[in-house]
Amino acid sequence: MKSGSILLLGPTNSGKSTLLNKIVGKRVTMVSRKQQSTTFNQKAVINISEAEFIFNDTPGIFASTKRISNKMTNSAFSELDQVHLIFLVIDISKKNEIEIKKIIETLKNKIKKNQKVFLLLNKTDKVKKNTVLKKIDKFKNLDLFESIFPISALSNTGIENLLNFTKNYLPKRKNRYSTKKKLFIKNELFYSEVTREKIYDIVHKEIPYQCKVLTEKVVKSKDSVKIYQMIKVNKKSHKNILIGKNGSTLKEIGILARKEISNFENKKIHLFLFVKLFSEKNI
Repeated sequence: MKSGSILLLGPTNSGKSTLLNKIVGKRVTMVSRKQQSTTFNQKAVINISEAEFIFNDTPGIFASTKRISNKMTNSAFSELDQVHLIFLVIDISKKNEIEIKKIIETLKNKIKKNQKVFLLLNKTDKVKKNTVLKKIDKFKNLDLFESIFPISALSNTGIENLLNFTKNYLPKRKNRYSTKKKLFIKNELFYSEVTREKIYDIVHKEIPYQCKVLTEKVVKSKDSVKIYQMIKVNKKSHKNILIGKNGSTLKEIGILARKEISNFENKKIHLFLFVKLFSEKNI
C-alpha cells in the first residue's frame, strides 16, 4: 500500500481547483473566473489502485504587492515541508511567464532533495499541439521537474496517466484516512465558499476580493438544512450591486448557491442571505 501528500501549486486561475474536483469526482473546491477564487488551503483524499493520494489545494499565486496577494502566496507555500510531491499547474493558454518564473525560483530554494516536482501543462484543449510541444521543450531543460504532463482538467484528458505514473513516487505506508472520507473542510466553510463562488460568477467585475461570506448558523434536520449567511462588503455601492434591483441579484446568487449545496448534501436547502456593510479592516 502507498500513501502520500501532494501539493497543488500554480498561478491564479491555472485550473488547480478544477483538477482537484475532477480527480476526486465531486465538487470539493471553489472554481471561478475571478482571480484568487481559492483563498485558503483545502484537502481532499482519493484512493486509486491501492494508492492513497492526499491532495492539498492552495490559493493561486500571482505577481502583486497587495496585502491579500502576499498573504495568500505565503499560504500557498506554507505546507511545502509536509508533502511528498508537488504538482505545479500552469495554464498553457496564458502568457504568465512572470508568475511561473517566480514560482519556479521559490521551489528551487524551498524544496527538499527527496521531494519531486511534476509540471502539469493544463488547458491543452485551448491550444494547438505544436504549442504544447514547444512548452514541453522549454521546461524540460530546467533542473526541477521530474516529469511533464500535458493535461486538460476540464475535459479530463491526461489525468489518469498522471495519477498512474505519480503513484509510483508515493511512499510505502498504510492509509492515513478512511477510504470513505474524501473532503476535509468544515461544512460551514464549504457553504460559504459556494456562495462566494456564485457572487463572483454573477458580479465578478464589480465585487473585489475583500467580499467575505460567513455562515453564521446551520440547522440540520433529517430531510433539509437551513443555512444563514452574512455577506460582508466595505462599500455601499458594492452592497447595492449585490442586492440588485428589488433584490434580484441576491435572489439569483441564492438560487445558484442553494442548488450547488443541495447537490452536495442530497437534501433540501433553505438558504438565507444577508448583506451588511463593514469597514475594510474588519472584513
